[in-house]
Amino acid sequence: MQKGNLTVITGQKRRTEEESVTTDKNQLKRPPKWLVDDIARKEWRRIVKELSQINLVGNLDLNNLGGYCNAFANYVKATEILKDQTYYIDRETRNGIIVVKNPMVDIQKGFAEEMRKFAGLCGMTIDSRLKVAAVKTESKEDNIKRQFGNI
Repeated sequence: MQKGNLTVITGQKRRTEEESVTTDKNQLKRPPKWLVDDIARKEWRRIVKELSQINLVGNLDLNNLGGYCNAFANYVKATEILKDQTYYIDRETRNGIIVVKNPMVDIQKGFAEEMRKFAGLCGMTIDSRLKVAAVKTESKEDNIKRQFGNI
């Protein structure tokens, strides 16, 4: 008996917590003007559409979403440049020619890391979406138990 009451209380608490952190989405309708290019704007529209379907983002996520989109656009540019180059280049020194890593590889890697950080902040990683799904599933189960009992 006590477990059932605790489950209902837990479910109500979760719903209240979710409602208290949900924000409007009106600022997400259009990409910010400070996005670096059309690639970033196209990515903005794509991810906002996807994340809105699972009700995961709001106005407070605008800067993180924009940061992700800019990092994505720069990653694409770096990848395009790197596509026509080798990963290692010959560098002439006083002692002769040495082979060093192409600096473009580090630039590409830096943008990939930036994308991962922003993606985690915005709920775009599989881990963050699974956490949300687990909470929503528990909430639905709690509602069913509350309506029909522990069948």
